[in-house]
Amino acid sequence: MKYSFHWLTLVVGFILAVCLRNPTCAAQTRPADDVEQRVDRLLSQLTLTEKLGILGGTKNMFTIGVPRLGIPSLKMADGPLGTRTDGSSTAFPAGAALAATWDVQLADHEGICLGRNARSRGDHILLGPAMNIYREPQNGRNFEYFGEDPFLAGQIAAAYVRGVQSQSVAACVKHFVCNNQETQRDTIDAIVDERTLREIYLPAFEAAVKQGHARAVMAAYNQVNGSHMSANDFLLNDVLKDQWKFDGVVMSDWGATHDTLAAASAGLDLEMPSGQYFNPAAIWPLMQSGKISQATIDEKIRRLLRLMIQMGWMDHPQIDPSIPRDDAQSDDTALAVAQEGMVLLKNQGNLLPLDWGKIHSLVLVGPEAGVYVHGGGSSEVKPLHPTTIMDSLWLMAPSGVHITQVDFHDPLDEKMTELARGSKFEAPGLQAEFFDNMNLSGAPALKRVDSAINFNWHEALPAKEITSHAFSARWSGTIRPQASGEYTFAVRSDDGSRIVLDGKTIVDDWSDHAAHTRAAVVNLKAGRQYDLKVEYYNSVGVASIQFGWQISPPVLSPSDRAAIAGADAVIACVGPHESEGEDRSYGLPLRQEELLEAVSAVNPKTIVVLSSGGNVAMSPWIDHVPALLDAWYGGQDGGLAVATILFGEFNPSGRLPDTFEKKWEDAPAYGNYPGSDGKVNYAEGIYVGYRWFDKKGIEPRFCFGSGLSYTTFSVENLKIVDQGQGENRDVDVSVDVTNTGPRAGAEVVQLYVRPPAGGPDRAMQELKGFGRVDLEPGETHPVTMRLDARSFSYWDVNSHGWKITPGEYQIAVGRSSRDICVTGKVVWK
Repeated sequence: MKYSFHWLTLVVGFILAVCLRNPTCAAQTRPADDVEQRVDRLLSQLTLTEKLGILGGTKNMFTIGVPRLGIPSLKMADGPLGTRTDGSSTAFPAGAALAATWDVQLADHEGICLGRNARSRGDHILLGPAMNIYREPQNGRNFEYFGEDPFLAGQIAAAYVRGVQSQSVAACVKHFVCNNQETQRDTIDAIVDERTLREIYLPAFEAAVKQGHARAVMAAYNQVNGSHMSANDFLLNDVLKDQWKFDGVVMSDWGATHDTLAAASAGLDLEMPSGQYFNPAAIWPLMQSGKISQATIDEKIRRLLRLMIQMGWMDHPQIDPSIPRDDAQSDDTALAVAQEGMVLLKNQGNLLPLDWGKIHSLVLVGPEAGVYVHGGGSSEVKPLHPTTIMDSLWLMAPSGVHITQVDFHDPLDEKMTELARGSKFEAPGLQAEFFDNMNLSGAPALKRVDSAINFNWHEALPAKEITSHAFSARWSGTIRPQASGEYTFAVRSDDGSRIVLDGKTIVDDWSDHAAHTRAAVVNLKAGRQYDLKVEYYNSVGVASIQFGWQISPPVLSPSDRAAIAGADAVIACVGPHESEGEDRSYGLPLRQEELLEAVSAVNPKTIVVLSSGGNVAMSPWIDHVPALLDAWYGGQDGGLAVATILFGEFNPSGRLPDTFEKKWEDAPAYGNYPGSDGKVNYAEGIYVGYRWFDKKGIEPRFCFGSGLSYTTFSVENLKIVDQGQGENRDVDVSVDVTNTGPRAGAEVVQLYVRPPAGGPDRAMQELKGFGRVDLEPGETHPVTMRLDARSFSYWDVNSHGWKITPGEYQIAVGRSSRDICVTGKVVWK
């Protein structure tokens, strides 16, 4: 079986990693003066009309080329988790899973595979990695990102970028910067102080630029301190281009440009996906009036040409037919990331790993058990070889083991259409009103009676009376339940919708988003009449809405309970759906909490497999289940990875890249998310993640860096060696790591720097080094981590620079932020 060769393929893959680095990658070999000479020559041959024309994209994923000069039209591809532009591809695990590996070498190898996949399809620019900081668990794109800590995120991102670009493909790091929520992402203004920007939200991007040498950066949708990122002069020009010496291309996120002059002056080089504001008709008048200079335009063109020449795109075809589109090396790497990234968070009584020799009956429950689990939006990749947990266990199980899947009785998603058709209203139906605007205002353009709300207009208009895709609708009527009990009301829509019952809003999903389902459970009495109102709007593009209501079935039927009670173990597969364009709720959706409570009450050997991009509310069920595996979104081999971990084919070694709080009220962003009046105040400042929990003395549910194994380790023999002086001073910190348990496994060693007392307000400790080591039972291996002056610095707002407070710094090395094994000291004078 595929998993049996995991370690062999990984070892061979890592040995071949250097060999896979494409020798045609000019970015690695071409002298800088030669690049600039070619840029100057091409720049002098371009007409002004051609220059202004290539500053805007075309056909959604392309730039405009100039064939007479051999300047290619660049092809871009989403995204961070796979090349999704040209049909099916290798679907890699979520960014959160890659960060949870704490494996820089594996991140580099994933980048190589992504670059190869891009070359096989002729893609020039990969729109990734996505690397915003995990600020709050509800962010719909947390699954794409690399966790809460800027150092960890930066090291993973830099390695990913190096790998991608070794294949003559440019990585575009995104979303610069503070795109930490999807709620109102196009307009929200993140109010962030200077020090917090420098210490928390910018360092990962800085590492991707300085260490990874990223060739492209994507400006985010949101505003920061009053300016949209596509027109943020301080962050794009001062910080990115001047201070960090970034010489690549700054492009906008898709549709994130709002003004020609502001964006052109602030450092945006390329507007995507089209030149709505960057085009000859918009720019030429501003040049004539002197508001935009020829030098400004030439600098943007220079950056685009430099990128093309550095990457070798003018010297060889970008498509490489020698690389298979279905790449076995990518498959192996996707499985490796999934396995290394999954975090075993709870294993009471050593329930895991399960033993096939002792398992006769196994039951799977939950909505994620029999499906390929993934996030949504521009990271969603159609996988070449998807696996599910159910299918993978069937493949692994010896004969005689009975495996069953209990249906999760919640029809709200896949059966939404049936529910919509079956909902009963008082005759003759619902009064429908359609408006030729998005806000239900004015006189309706159309009135009619609808017997059901079950519409999928796609990109067509709902009726001839509606002239704009920006329209809204309201359905009003009454319902009369035949039996008393709990009823589920559900609406699935693209974009906004809400349900009002007897004057009370029970579902409020009034925002732009892709199609998804929202539901509420309400107690109703038989024979009573209830007033119902369903409202909807569409902003642009695809439009759809389905609504239904029904008495809520029991989460488990009597036969389900019997099957679960008789099983040797139960695997409950749950998780929220996360996607670009929307934030999620903190709790598990669609009765999943109720399911976990019911299952664990029937069978105490319940193992929860959680698929998400971060923490969820666990209080209703965590104390009733003995085992919890955080599987993130595991990519195309996520199901197989879960199965190999549950049955001990692979020893779990992932460590949390985030702090999981016990309740939302404990989180640093609580009270300052999602914001109000168009602004979100980052009032927690530098105290994000474990920094907050340390400072406030709050006990998290699972701390940053934590994770269990099927073996045990010791970390000892701390050694600290100084080299150099002042800003050139390096400190090498080494420890010996020993596998003291019965199985081969991997340990992640983490180094935290603790500042001296009495100085400026600083975090109690900060991650500044880490190392991952694989060990056989009884084996010992040294791990060395290097610290530089930046490792001891904080951002001084008076001098606007990095500063070291003189004094004694504690070096704390351990297995998590709250499991420190050895300490030492370093003195700065």
